[in-house]
Amino acid sequence: MGIWETIIRILGAALALVMLVWFVIPISIHVLNVGNILGIILSVWLFAVSFKPLYSLLCRLCGSGFAAAAFRAVNGVFIAVMVYGVIVTGLMVLAANAKPADGAAALVLGAQVRPEGEPSSILRGRIRTAERYLEENPQSAAVLSGGQGADEPQSEASCMYRVMTEDGVDGERLYLEEESKNTTENFKYSLAVMEKNGMNGDVAVVTDGFHQLRARIIYWQQSGQGSAGAVSAPTRLDLLPTYAVREWIALPVQLLFRR
Repeated sequence: MGIWETIIRILGAALALVMLVWFVIPISIHVLNVGNILGIILSVWLFAVSFKPLYSLLCRLCGSGFAAAAFRAVNGVFIAVMVYGVIVTGLMVLAANAKPADGAAALVLGAQVRPEGEPSSILRGRIRTAERYLEENPQSAAVLSGGQGADEPQSEASCMYRVMTEDGVDGERLYLEEESKNTTENFKYSLAVMEKNGMNGDVAVVTDGFHQLRARIIYWQQSGQGSAGAVSAPTRLDLLPTYAVREWIALPVQLLFRR
């Protein structure tokens, strides 16, 4: 094995271990979804093909016939998923940095409200980001979008309204949309609120950066009449890979089923 192959294998194995830990950490705070499940599987596969003794053992176990063909097919699938993930992640980064039009109305997408009525860390990040946007754009209004889930004491929109007005935002600049149960409905009902109130057709979507690409796709699917820019809220670093990989799955589902 040449020196460069050795270096690549060492780097691959080290990256796999780091990513494995990164995808496992959210489980300790009860965050388990398709994002970290897929991330853990990909990390284990990357370690297996990077760690030469383990990879050699797998090759011997799947030496010939159907087992060898299946082994190559599995490797091909994993490589395709990784290439797809890299491409989609690049598109997510571009979408997260798309500048909104001047005077665009903020469309703030809701997130979990805790049982005691306080916003979750993700929702609080979106609230703070929306407040900064309104402060920097005094001519803009905002639609606060999010209904009430079965485990939430109030609608996500009303929680955002309460926190933002307590922080000094003028309530007359805030419009509530409290019926939506998912991101598609966020846009469907919020665009209706904007049209009803004669608001600017351009929107500045306030959500986490990993979510901006799917949000833009949904805006196009809902036939938004203006432009859709991004005002991206920060995401906790320990949760970012899990939610980003979850978007790898959510994007094709959105394109195929408009959910």
